[in-house]
Amino acid sequence: MPKRIGVAVVGLGSIGKTHVKVLKDLEKETEFVKLVAVVDQIKAIAEKIGSEHNIQYYTTIDEVLRNSEVDVISIATPSYLHAPQAILAIEYGKHVIVEKPMATTLVGAKEMVSRAQRNGVKLGVIFQERYAPDIVRLKNDILKKLGKIYLVESELKWYRDMKEYYKRDEIAKSWRGMWNTEGGGVLTNQGIHTIDLMIWLNGDVTEVSGFIGNITHDGIEVEDTAVAAIKYRNGAFGTISQTVSMKPTNYQYRKIRVHGSDGFVEITDDKITTVAIGGKEELKNVTNYKEETITQWGDLHKALFKDFLKSLLQGNDFPVNGKEGMKSLELIKAIYLSSYSGQIIKLPFDINIIV
Repeated sequence: MPKRIGVAVVGLGSIGKTHVKVLKDLEKETEFVKLVAVVDQIKAIAEKIGSEHNIQYYTTIDEVLRNSEVDVISIATPSYLHAPQAILAIEYGKHVIVEKPMATTLVGAKEMVSRAQRNGVKLGVIFQERYAPDIVRLKNDILKKLGKIYLVESELKWYRDMKEYYKRDEIAKSWRGMWNTEGGGVLTNQGIHTIDLMIWLNGDVTEVSGFIGNITHDGIEVEDTAVAAIKYRNGAFGTISQTVSMKPTNYQYRKIRVHGSDGFVEITDDKITTVAIGGKEELKNVTNYKEETITQWGDLHKALFKDFLKSLLQGNDFPVNGKEGMKSLELIKAIYLSSYSGQIIKLPFDINIIV
């Protein structure tokens, strides 16, 4: 049997625990994956999860990078640690798969891509919603039936509580809600998946105008609400409306609508809810609003991880690579810059502008 690809998970918060779960599932379901180690700065957490799975555990990334069994580092730490930890792992010759946002600055993201290329390792970004079956169906089958795309709309109406989310514990207080550590608010943390899908479905963006504000969350710095208008390279327009201030909290949802000359399609969360083409409504489902939008069940993560690890095994390109991960981050930074400057921002823009 060929050697399994050894993976270590760095950061054991809620998303890191999802990584551990899906990697253990893949270890059972495939012959090419092995969860080798876990890392968390809190020793009790690292020891508990390491003991549960009978694997090595560490409290620093430096230690795990010296483990020759580790081929891949999976990064699920707070956002401001993504770039430095990824770059360190790359310099040790490890492949890296990193949670969104891949970095808190475009400079950091660009450096990650450059270092990975220079060291001959793969860099993947976790945009797992690209693997949702209905969204894949939209991308591969339905889009071509819509005719000429002229408008892509997105709405994300979620809720994040000050006490239960931003100030939940000492770790949350240390990084959430601050520009220096979270890199942004609803756009960068919650809404970046939606923005990634808007680009993936209809191509690159060339211009953007936007507004951001913190309207209902006293005690944090970053935006809780954002709106933007975008222009795609193919001439279509797009709109973005995002907030984490939604009340009542049992009416949370995310929608993406793609309009073409022959029809339109609507995605609610990650399910197709409406398809109407050529005057005929092919599908219409009732929108199910959500009370909770934090928990990640892991099915889409598993599909993405499997694809990434299989690309290592087979020597293929991984579609959600570092350059792809940068696209949504650049658009978000452009929205911030537009809001601050009051100007329309053309993309790509100067990578060294810090926003």
